[in-house]
Amino acid sequence: MIKRFLLFIFLLIFLSGCTNTSGISSPIKADDSGTTVEEVNNVINANNQFALDLYLKLEDVEGNIFFSPYSISVALAMTYEGAKGETAEEMQSVFHFPEDEDIRRPSFAKIYNLVNKKNKKYELHTANALWAQKDYKFLDEYINAIKKYYVGKVTNVDFVNATENARLTINKWVEEQTNNKIKDLIPPGVLNALTRLVLTNAIYFKGLWVKQFDKKETREEDFRVSPEETVKVPMMGITREEFNYYETEKLQILELLYEGEDLSMLIILPKEDDLKSLEESLSLEKLSELRNSLSEQQVDIYTKI
Repeated sequence: MIKRFLLFIFLLIFLSGCTNTSGISSPIKADDSGTTVEEVNNVINANNQFALDLYLKLEDVEGNIFFSPYSISVALAMTYEGAKGETAEEMQSVFHFPEDEDIRRPSFAKIYNLVNKKNKKYELHTANALWAQKDYKFLDEYINAIKKYYVGKVTNVDFVNATENARLTINKWVEEQTNNKIKDLIPPGVLNALTRLVLTNAIYFKGLWVKQFDKKETREEDFRVSPEETVKVPMMGITREEFNYYETEKLQILELLYEGEDLSMLIILPKEDDLKSLEESLSLEKLSELRNSLSEQQVDIYTKI
């Protein structure tokens, strides 16, 4: 049975559980010694739970939402390494970090190494960096932990006397790490003479679908902005192809694999435009259940460019 699939409502990209430990492209490897697959997956689940929590906080924002929960989680994990007391407790409650550093640190290190593995059919890499006020003394224990488990390179800058130069230096690093995709990350006025430390994470991904859309099939089609509004937009499509697919009375879910088949995109479409109910029903357990229900079926896909 062929199913016509209109993809324009909801998109989630999640980290999957990891067991592959092949080579690393980065010249420096994070220290992941002693960690287990179970511990790594616990950190991944924590990241995915944070992704859901944050999405639900942003659901009423106008327009499309696109963010990297992994980047936010890693940057704040590095911050958490230096937090104590109530601050640490509040951060842990939001990001669900393992409180045991012997689990948390090597698990984040393993994920870093897996993301930066070499010999991939896609481009995916991440980098961490710390930008420290040159004459401010940070605890060696903190700096060493960031270097060892997060491969966070420490660069001294002068926020006090050369704030703008420090801002441009950080922005240049981010631009280079993201292949010029993210420019001017830190706008003027964010940093000042009181700034002592900036932590940054950059992640870059570029991949091709296993089954690619044919440009010649792109055409103007109706696109529902809301139940009350429909506009004409360029829509790309694939027809009569096998994809991992599943549907219930309330939703449809599709998996699009990237070349190499290590990574995929999950797209969830609520039926009858009931996005609110779908959002309220989402949980890690629900997403795992839906993903495990996927099976190869012949589908037609139409999605907005």
